Amino acid sequence: MREDSRGRLFRNAVAAESPLQVVGTITAYTARMAQATGYRAIYLSGGGVAANSLGMPDLGISTLDDVITDAQRITEACSLPLLV
Repeated sequence: MREDSRGRLFRNAVAAESPLQVVGTITAYTARMAQATGYRAIYLSGGGVAANSLGMPDLGISTLDDVITDAQRITEACSLPLLV
């Protein structure tokens, strides 16, 4: 495993900070804000995908493709580990 992999970064963050504060991000912009303010990891929720990308409450209508699209946008804009 690469030393700078996101999995390694996440494990290092968990080891260094207990409990680890992980902030929810629903866009690439909010992920970059989290990184700029010092968070060491971020997460994306299904509710966030439904609300931000589809403009709907989390009624189970978002698809795996919707989640993958948002996760890809976030990981391309931010180097923090992303929990989905």
